[in-house]
Amino acid sequence: MDYKPAIASWPHDFEDKLPLSELFLSVQGEGRYAGYPALFIRFQYCNLGCAWCDTRFSWDKNELEEGSLLTVTELVGQAKQAIAVGENRPEGVHVVLTGGEPMLHQDRLPVLMEQMRRAGFNFFEIETNGMFVPSTEMLKAIDWWNCSPKLSNSGLPIENCLVPEAIKAISGTDRADFKFVVSEASDLDELTKYYLPLIKREQVMLMPEGYTQKRQLRNSPWVIRECAKRGFRFSPRLHILAFGNERGK
Repeated sequence: MDYKPAIASWPHDFEDKLPLSELFLSVQGEGRYAGYPALFIRFQYCNLGCAWCDTRFSWDKNELEEGSLLTVTELVGQAKQAIAVGENRPEGVHVVLTGGEPMLHQDRLPVLMEQMRRAGFNFFEIETNGMFVPSTEMLKAIDWWNCSPKLSNSGLPIENCLVPEAIKAISGTDRADFKFVVSEASDLDELTKYYLPLIKREQVMLMPEGYTQKRQLRNSPWVIRECAKRGFRFSPRLHILAFGNERGK
């Protein structure tokens, strides 16, 4: 596939602010904590730009939506307001840091999590492509790593997406799952060749490629069968099954 992502350039003059794309209350749709109440904090910008990405509005220079450049205090205020409109208490809600690629902003995220803990939030997940070696502060602050390394079905050469030092650091926390989007059997061979030397088999989760309900349902049966055969786990995409590709769900 001849694919060149149109990635928006990332300005490096944010100082202590964070580029927020959107913030909303829902449930986690993927991975180990699928179904848990979750406050999603989506940041702008990405270092990759996969061909099948369903959040292009957070990084594609042709589709990038205007976000909000917020201080940590302002962002915590928005998080508290989002919880206040429901019946949940902060301690019962997972905070999911996502993107784009949130690890682009890891120099400011520990301070955000520290202030959010003071406000009552106590469980933090991050959704990352696994290309950034976490800082000591990030390793301490994140409760669960939802790492989604990219295979060549992303439209990008796997050599451009694989950073062994980052994968090993995240795997070594023993607080991580590695979710791989798969669309055909050859993806599993690639996963085995490049990633199983770096992570434990029990950390692997397979997700069927597809950002529509129809495509998810069509691809799920063979992925489930491969999980059973290979000793991997299956991850649903509950938000796609429930809402399709609708935003903020």
